[in-house]
Amino acid sequence: MNVEQWISCISEAYKEAGETFSPRKKKMLSEELPEDSSSIDQVTRMSIEAGVIAKPIGIQDESLKDVTDEVKELVIRYFFKKVTLGETFGSITKVEQKFGYSVESNYDLSSGPFIDMAKTYWTYQLEARDLFPKYHNLVLAQVLAEVEGRIGSVFFPFPGPIILWVRGRRETQRELLEELAPEIDIDAFLDNNPLLGTSKGRVAKAVFNERVWVRCPNPNCLRFLKIPNTVKRLEIKCPKCKKSFLFPAEELKWLNHLEPHFHPAPDKIKELENLRQLWTIPGEVFWEGIIGTYWATEQLQRKLYAEGKQMNPRASDKEIFREIITSRTENRIPLGLDMNEEEVDKALESINSIDDLVDFVLSKERKQVSEEPPGLDLFGVGSKIEEILTS
Repeated sequence: MNVEQWISCISEAYKEAGETFSPRKKKMLSEELPEDSSSIDQVTRMSIEAGVIAKPIGIQDESLKDVTDEVKELVIRYFFKKVTLGETFGSITKVEQKFGYSVESNYDLSSGPFIDMAKTYWTYQLEARDLFPKYHNLVLAQVLAEVEGRIGSVFFPFPGPIILWVRGRRETQRELLEELAPEIDIDAFLDNNPLLGTSKGRVAKAVFNERVWVRCPNPNCLRFLKIPNTVKRLEIKCPKCKKSFLFPAEELKWLNHLEPHFHPAPDKIKELENLRQLWTIPGEVFWEGIIGTYWATEQLQRKLYAEGKQMNPRASDKEIFREIITSRTENRIPLGLDMNEEEVDKALESINSIDDLVDFVLSKERKQVSEEPPGLDLFGVGSKIEEILTS
């Protein structure tokens, strides 16, 4: 689709929502953004121009921000409306011509709600990419690219080195479908979804063959293990202590949202669930309180260490410690370490074990948050969550 056709499509989205798509809003979408900063690397620049990733937009005009936020929301809802109706954004043959095979053959499914969404998504992507690279600087083009990224990251994630926990992805998909497309058969969508590994075929098999890290719950072992990335509940036998355990230990919504290496021991899970029920905290947000604990920070460092040892068996512990610290500095994640190379070198002088690394990272975080847990203190029980996890 060209610019005019996409403007017409967005006008239809406004109409469906009972909202007014004014000439002023149309004009804003047709405006050009400032040229990319010279500091953007070449790969990122090319990805933005191709529409692969959305351009970070520094919007000074609040009215423009309000409009773009509104358009994104309405286009997302319009997208799921089309999924519900089994409609596409363009001819499905365009997808087949682009990739050389049909959507059905790619996912080894002949029909069903997942295939309906796949057709809507891939036609949306190809029609939006028609605006790139020529119109990549239009507000309209970047809005469409961001919508694609939001939907694709949840339902059609790109393959890569980062393994997405399928149970967490399933819970997120369910929550979005319940909100945006409640008319479709959500259980059928989730139970026949190749990207969750819940159907047959090449794509589903590839998901199952991915591996995620879990920790043996035996307190005398606590070894990190790699298990299949699956929505199924598995019985795992630790090769070190020979103890068997079920993973996940319980069927709980908040537990599914937690990446496997953040799963507490079974007895802690029961205590946490009792706390959640006592305070009637929704399962879809309770997990955030666990992620925000110092306990979770420790689990992450230990998982990264185990991962580093497996990926680089010849690397020394010091080299792995440096990589972990540097990654927290470069990525500027929440509570990043904010250290230069000289400061990293100095810190490494006193870090000789994984326990030392954990102590170092925790001490840095405690200074940054003034002795308070770094995450959200959900319903005022953040300290209680920390207490349960560390007792």
